[in-house]
Amino acid sequence: MCRTWSRLAVGFAVVAAVLPQTGCGESRADVMGRVTYNGTPLAKPGGEIVFVGPKGTQIVAPVAEDGTYRAVGVPTGLNRVAVYYPNPAFKDVKQAAFKRKGASPTSADSIPPFLTPVKYASVETSDLSVEVGSATVFDAALAGPPIP
Repeated sequence: MCRTWSRLAVGFAVVAAVLPQTGCGESRADVMGRVTYNGTPLAKPGGEIVFVGPKGTQIVAPVAEDGTYRAVGVPTGLNRVAVYYPNPAFKDVKQAAFKRKGASPTSADSIPPFLTPVKYASVETSDLSVEVGSATVFDAALAGPPIP
């Protein structure tokens, strides 16, 4: 009886490991392109582009400082897209507040969490989308106030 449970557990582990890779029958493709902000690459580290497929599958890819990216295994079909660049100053303020045992500095309210407008950080508000097929190229053109 114990062996049967062990075999079942191993079987379930194998299935659980394989299913996410197959996407339950979702076809996938790579997407490449360039992210620009006010017409030029942002040239800041830490940028990411997120694709959310028709079934809610998320694929995240880093954005290089020249604005280029390559997202591997993006579900085909209509994908909603978000792009964000974390603001290092926000992280520093957050860490300082944590070190002071949760005290929140008043300047934290004036420091945005992202370098780009916060609307681009969510697929719900970015107004960015792309129909993904084979060999899709998607250039994300963001706009907003100047970034120091």
